[in-house]
Amino acid sequence: MKSALGNHHRFLFYATWSIVGLLHAGMSGLLDDEAYYWMYGRFPEWGYFDHPPMVGLLIRSTADLIGGSLGVRLPFVLLSTATLMGMHSLLPKKDDRLFYAIALGMGLLQVGGVIAVPDIPLLFFAVMFFLSYRRFTSSPGPVGILLVGITTAGMLYSKYHGVLIVFFTLMSNPRLLLRWQTYAVGITALILFSPHLHWQFTHDFPSFRYHLFERNAAYYKPEYTFEYLLGQVLLAGPLIGWLLLWASFRHRPADPLERALRFSLVGIYVFFLLSTFKGRVEANWTAPAFIGLIVLSHAYLSAAPARSRWVYRLLLPSMLIILSVRIYMMLDIDPVPGVPKDEFHRNREWAASVRRKSEGAPVVFVNSYQRTSQYIFHTGGEAFGLNDIVYRRNNYNFWPLEASLFGRRVLVLSNEDTLSFRDTVHSPRAVQRSRFVDPYFSFSQVDIRMSERPVLEGGRLKGRLVVRVPETLRSDPSYRRFDTASIVAALYERERRKAVFVSSGASLHDAGEGVLQVDVELPANLGADFRKLKWGIRTAIPGCLSLNSTEYLIDRR
Repeated sequence: MKSALGNHHRFLFYATWSIVGLLHAGMSGLLDDEAYYWMYGRFPEWGYFDHPPMVGLLIRSTADLIGGSLGVRLPFVLLSTATLMGMHSLLPKKDDRLFYAIALGMGLLQVGGVIAVPDIPLLFFAVMFFLSYRRFTSSPGPVGILLVGITTAGMLYSKYHGVLIVFFTLMSNPRLLLRWQTYAVGITALILFSPHLHWQFTHDFPSFRYHLFERNAAYYKPEYTFEYLLGQVLLAGPLIGWLLLWASFRHRPADPLERALRFSLVGIYVFFLLSTFKGRVEANWTAPAFIGLIVLSHAYLSAAPARSRWVYRLLLPSMLIILSVRIYMMLDIDPVPGVPKDEFHRNREWAASVRRKSEGAPVVFVNSYQRTSQYIFHTGGEAFGLNDIVYRRNNYNFWPLEASLFGRRVLVLSNEDTLSFRDTVHSPRAVQRSRFVDPYFSFSQVDIRMSERPVLEGGRLKGRLVVRVPETLRSDPSYRRFDTASIVAALYERERRKAVFVSSGASLHDAGEGVLQVDVELPANLGADFRKLKWGIRTAIPGCLSLNSTEYLIDRR
């Protein structure tokens, strides 16, 4: 009777959790990044510029079948519930009442659990990894090897941060490195993950280049560290975060699983704390640490009733705060002044206003892959995201969308140029500058690489370029009309506050059948602060160069 009652209230808790999540998912507008990941699903690949393919695969599985924001988010809501159930299974001693209170007091699990982002499958596979690891430590047979290998690959297919879980788990138990079974796990995971590694290899490892080198800030700001520390406390719970963090650090691990959770918790927090000295760290990047946070804090508080009372005392106000956030997200109201990056509201009206302004023409968004994706999601219209040379690359540099716009009249939206963009598009969400361009051309898909590091010597910059024009462009009849566009170098100061643009003297026409190798000498009287170089190609938009290369450090001699 007692067991049946226990299963009954667990069923009610998880069912209610899922239903509330589904209602929230269906009634709230998409974040800009969610719309971008929805585009992943339209172009299934083994990899994408920003992330591995799991988020796109999950969205594709339901988006066309159901439609709307619910179709995009459904797999993530279900995975969120499954993740919570997995965390419950990790508890050594189960106090269901305390577990429910902790879960209901954490905003990340409730609000973040309905958003279609890579963190949700990462959390799910991380929980499965720890469950498999618990079995592996006691029974490292073929089944244990396979399960840990599969869940490791699942984490890596979700988000690269999964490698931190693996690393800190090994640190927590160095004896694993003496077992052949550990290497069998690694081989299994590597085989399963090899399609993504092959994609990276064939695309010159764009994700690794971006995450490890290109997205670093030009210089350190103390606010990066302060925002990170405050964000972690708030994400752990708007009111109980401090208590959970304190309790998880106080708990002494009792077995290999708890040691792995402790090492992962501390290691991830420290890793991203140190990362704030290289640039801004998004608060949600520490999401895998929340597994250890919940399991270890529960273990400590369940043995300390006097301290666990604070979880119950703060539960109601915590839930009211989280409920207010949910309601705010679900109501399609005008953006509230003072709320930064309000991406949930009035997206449909904004997209409709842009479509009216376009007069049926395709739309090109400069330096806004997110707005491009929102526009396509809400209107189904033709659109393309052009990344110029002062921005960063993303998957619009790879998707075959650009060639279809060659020679056509397009509406271009940009907030970067106040001189040539004299018209505007007004909507409740934003006011954007616009202009029509006819005929349009740009070459974001062209890949420019340097076979060796550029050298600055005697006031001249020397290097060798390899220009690859993809078949999707070369086979387009309109391509030859515009292939005289010149190739330009952008040289940046150390702090990226200033750029100097210099023509290479070469054009796409010189690339012939797709590969161009030339010695380039760029006459430029460069100061000591110019340290970095990127390559771009002129477009039909006045003063706008497409971004066609990664960032290169200049060798000064």
